[in-house]
Amino acid sequence: MIRVKRGPVPASLNGSASPGGIETKKAIAAVRRREKFEYKAYKADDVVAALRTMFNKKCAYCEFPYAAGGPEDIEHFRPKGGVLIGGKLKTPGYYWLGAEWTNLLPACPDCNRKRRKEFEHGVDVSGKANIFPVEDEKKRWRRHRDACEEFHLLLNPCDDRPESHLEFLRGGVIRAKKRGGAESLRGSHSIEVFGLRRTDLVEQRAEKERLVRTAIERALKATEIAVGERSAKRRREQEQLASDLLSDARKLLEPQQPYLAVARAVFKEYGLK
Repeated sequence: MIRVKRGPVPASLNGSASPGGIETKKAIAAVRRREKFEYKAYKADDVVAALRTMFNKKCAYCEFPYAAGGPEDIEHFRPKGGVLIGGKLKTPGYYWLGAEWTNLLPACPDCNRKRRKEFEHGVDVSGKANIFPVEDEKKRWRRHRDACEEFHLLLNPCDDRPESHLEFLRGGVIRAKKRGGAESLRGSHSIEVFGLRRTDLVEQRAEKERLVRTAIERALKATEIAVGERSAKRRREQEQLASDLLSDARKLLEPQQPYLAVARAVFKEYGLK
């Protein structure tokens, strides 16, 4: 997960007269009447396109590149229909945010849908679905007319700095960062809920780490050889090679690259930007 700047509001959700604005009013009215409501505006083509552009066609949570195998889920960070509390689905959810631009993120099915996946310890169930933990249930944001006082325990890549809560170890392993001896709550909950330690994902991050580390090591080796060259010409050639190799390595830091958080972590380890 990486920090991503949220783009402009798509026309379909922009303002009270937009399809999203009208839908929000209807959703609020439906909840008052205790009726079910079907949300559609968040699926509009311009909304999907805006989210794809924002996240470079990658899952907001795990950075899996879904473009070639999609479609992605348009995920509500705060669940619109209901929230799982104490193992039971409590309705309504954050019904007034069903068409709210700042509540939408693109997610791969494995991060968003609750289902069985392979982990190092065996098969287990993970996926966000209707899970949205908060620090204090008494302060949960329950009604559209109330002020938000809740402290949610999941990372939002558009609002938080994931690198402050998550860190990567060798072999694609992820863990919550410690602050003052205690693990980041948002980091640990995000890892668990989104299933960020699922086996396939760890293996893909490990491969990205290997590619980045190999590219950097080649550049550093060329630099080392250049320092030992006695011939000025050979030294310049080797220095140019080292520069070219490092430039190639930095291509793995381009925004569209999958698992960018891992690549950044490896560059940081070597003291490079």
